[in-house]
Amino acid sequence: MLKPRTSVCFLFSSLLSIPLVAQQAGALLERAPAGVEEVLRDRVTRFYGMHSEGKFRQAEAFVCEESKDAYYDSDKRRWQSLEIIKTNFSEEFTKAAVVVALGSELRTRTGNIPAKYPYTSMWKVVNGAWCHYIPPPNETETVTPFGVMRQQKNAGAGQASQPMAASQRTSAAAVFASVKLSKERLLLKGYEASSDELEIYNGMPGLLFVQIQCAELPGFTWKLGKTKLEAGERTKLRVEYTPRDKSPKPSFELRVLAEPLGHAFPVKIVFDIPEETKKQLPPALRP
Repeated sequence: MLKPRTSVCFLFSSLLSIPLVAQQAGALLERAPAGVEEVLRDRVTRFYGMHSEGKFRQAEAFVCEESKDAYYDSDKRRWQSLEIIKTNFSEEFTKAAVVVALGSELRTRTGNIPAKYPYTSMWKVVNGAWCHYIPPPNETETVTPFGVMRQQKNAGAGQASQPMAASQRTSAAAVFASVKLSKERLLLKGYEASSDELEIYNGMPGLLFVQIQCAELPGFTWKLGKTKLEAGERTKLRVEYTPRDKSPKPSFELRVLAEPLGHAFPVKIVFDIPEETKKQLPPALRP
């Protein structure tokens, strides 16, 4: 009686392993061929490394010919650090979107504090080498999570002169309004350990990718529940602060970056002061 049961269990476990093997095989097929990602990362590192040294003209060698004019006109900064977060390949590994975190400084009234800025850098293979390209702007198209909104070429003369129809502008506004933050301000205590949190809701029909852009403040940390939200999903952003002393702390701002909207939602971080200190302030200055 034990033999049939053992055979059935073995068969059942084998069937369960089939989707897992298929999933692993699919993951292998999605990976870049050996050496491709390493070469791309090296090019990205050298490109931004020249920026950190102020060698903007030498960095031009890493820019695609079609994007050189746009590169000349773009703002350039001496980045203090570079972190490659992830690479997303397309078109049979000949194009890639590289998400990087660029280190700089955020100026405040009390001085400069370190900050990291996430940015998606576009690259493609030209003549066997990876080069950085800047997609040209297109006034007749607006990219949204629902697809590309295009100007109607066969519309009447009055409508053809408009870059976007009124219904399209309304739809674009509705897309931005579909992503909601439960708070625009988070309150922390500047004199003792404390925390606060807000909720991010994806009301779009497609995926929403969330990133946090925030200055580095000693004792201040944040944690995001999810970075990818399906339609109708929610996640929480929790911030915590452990101050080094009880002195008043200036407020600052972090940003919730929402892709593919290309929009940053500002969230103000405010530090409360002790009650005994509030009582010593004039009524007009009490928070």
